[in-house]
Amino acid sequence: MPDIIYAKRWLAQSQRDYDFAAKIEKHFWPKDLEQICYHCQQATEKALKAVLAYNEVDIPKIHIIGRLVDECNKYGFSLEMDRKVAKLITDHATLSRYPDNMSEWVEEDAKLALKYAKLTLDAVNQYVIESEEETKETPLLQNATQRCKK
Repeated sequence: MPDIIYAKRWLAQSQRDYDFAAKIEKHFWPKDLEQICYHCQQATEKALKAVLAYNEVDIPKIHIIGRLVDECNKYGFSLEMDRKVAKLITDHATLSRYPDNMSEWVEEDAKLALKYAKLTLDAVNQYVIESEEETKETPLLQNATQRCKK
């Protein structure tokens, strides 16, 4: 049985990270590109982990977006994300931890990070909603099938 409650907890955290990144992008000047990119990576990672939570898979303690996408694909979740984009988003979490890398981000990085965080969050929300609806329909279909056999 899918764990919708645990998945929604991951999605709520993902949404908070995305909302914070979007708020920084909209209201801060100069834009804190490092923080936008970091929180978008976190939103993307947590959304993907929601897919795993939904499918009752032990959540891996990894931050590599490409590997998380691959893991989610095993459970019928499909996300169009180029490997270079996945690596860039992963780098947003790892490189931003070191002060020597802070000047590397440009506004295009932040826009790309926001785009893919939103895309991932929307796709995972859709996946969970559709899966939840299928789960609700299954007993009805089983009952109908059993009645037809009688």
